[in-house]
Amino acid sequence: MNETQAKYHHLVPQTYMSAWAHGNGTLNIEFLKSPGKIVERNKERIAGITDFHSIKAGMPICTESDANIIFEPILSYIVEYEGNVLESPLDMNKYYYDFEKWVVKRADGSLVSKKSIKREIEKIKIKDIESNWSSKYENNWASQVAKIESTLLNMPNGEVAIFDREYLMKFFTALDWRGFISNQVFEKIYKNLTSNSLGNIEIPSNERLLPSLKTASDEFRHNLLLKFFRQYLNDTGIIFEEVNANLKYTNFHFLIADGPTKFITSDSPAFTYVREDKKLVGLLPITPRILMAKGKYKESYKIYYVTHITDEAVKNYNDIIRSNADEFIIHC
Repeated sequence: MNETQAKYHHLVPQTYMSAWAHGNGTLNIEFLKSPGKIVERNKERIAGITDFHSIKAGMPICTESDANIIFEPILSYIVEYEGNVLESPLDMNKYYYDFEKWVVKRADGSLVSKKSIKREIEKIKIKDIESNWSSKYENNWASQVAKIESTLLNMPNGEVAIFDREYLMKFFTALDWRGFISNQVFEKIYKNLTSNSLGNIEIPSNERLLPSLKTASDEFRHNLLLKFFRQYLNDTGIIFEEVNANLKYTNFHFLIADGPTKFITSDSPAFTYVREDKKLVGLLPITPRILMAKGKYKESYKIYYVTHITDEAVKNYNDIIRSNADEFIIHC
């Protein structure tokens, strides 16, 4: 299985944040809880959560192949739960939450130490989400940014022939779902469905899949997003369907900052906002000088628009970017 060994999984990719980094890899970060205060953070250790995209024992999104790998340390034994034998790794995954009640035996009927078995099981994590993201999208982003800069920065206001539209649309859509705040429509629907039910069920700290998943609502949301993102990286599912709709109905307009003010970005860099005229526009800062906006598309248009905007307009866009951030923004 082609998987990364990385433990710290960036929700905002390092290669994306690199456009705002100094030569030594540090970023100028402004945490929203301390407005106006700029601190330096290394891009390797911010905008991520340890094992955020890993599939582990007990997660409801485990597939049969996941379970076969995760429960390999126990497959040579007989596992009983409440008087029944757990015949398959998927059964073991289903009841893993109640592991303390399992009885693990050798073929001769002697008992096996569950403590060491559990330790071995919990070492195993399936990381294909992180690996597939890197190979399909992240590894190509630096060269994509270089191409955008060389193509657009020195051209005047006007039109340029479309290039790499499918990749840009897929990257934008992925970041819209991947950030600390996920896709806005999903977040709104999910909150309305769970805020008065699952949100009131607190998970004991020693039973949490991740320290940040404090309620049943948090955990269920996490599993849903991993499922959606895993499907997306295999060209199926709701996010992939959104990409196809975006390719059919939307296109990009690149805005260039020439003045002293540069574009910021945040821990939720790709998002959609409602303009004053009620039209929806997607935004993704590409670099401190380039902002990519996503709007209406007609199939007859085979161009991107490029506009050099005023310093005041850059400040207005930065206000919008700031308002969408969850915990911090990144300055150049």
